[in-house]
Amino acid sequence: MLRRWKVDVVAYGPSLHDTDSYFLMRAFDGIEQRQKSEDAFYGSEEWLKGPRERVLADIDSYTTIVVRLDEGTLDGLRKAGGTAMAGANDLRELAKLNDDYIQSVQQSDVKRFNEILADDFLCSMPDASLLDRQAFLDYSAKPVTISNLQAYEVNIRLMGDFAIIHARTSYSAVDGAINGGRYTDVWARRNGKWVAVSAHVTRK
Repeated sequence: MLRRWKVDVVAYGPSLHDTDSYFLMRAFDGIEQRQKSEDAFYGSEEWLKGPRERVLADIDSYTTIVVRLDEGTLDGLRKAGGTAMAGANDLRELAKLNDDYIQSVQQSDVKRFNEILADDFLCSMPDASLLDRQAFLDYSAKPVTISNLQAYEVNIRLMGDFAIIHARTSYSAVDGAINGGRYTDVWARRNGKWVAVSAHVTRK
């Protein structure tokens, strides 16, 4: 939307120190041009009747900083911003894949697992057994005895073409008891596609 309103978006993405913090960097010719541009965008029907409420609901707090930069520094930030924006896309994709993984466990969705597991996938199970890809698919095809499986405190650590996801889980046992555990999944980008290469699961 900003670009449609001819706003020069230099970079955006998640903070490196906090996965719940994000930045948006824009360039203007000067303070007056910035004010004019923002008044036009934030006063537009596209913003007011569009995603405004959804966006503001996700913001706990924000800080605005205005600095003066030369063109060389700005060009450098654009290059760095390209990497940050790519990282933001990867984080969104990995978050979706993490959810797919959890839902596939709950629903015995072997078809989805077959799509997102690497050929050399290995899983360390709560009973200390180690399953290769085919053994894991066979195990996943069995009827599920737990329900309401959920993941929370999800922490996605992105390192280029490699990512580690840590999370806690909660689920209901057959007798109705609420139990929990942890898992660590390792993902790798291969041939332009993120695939799970290993998993480690613990349960109480």
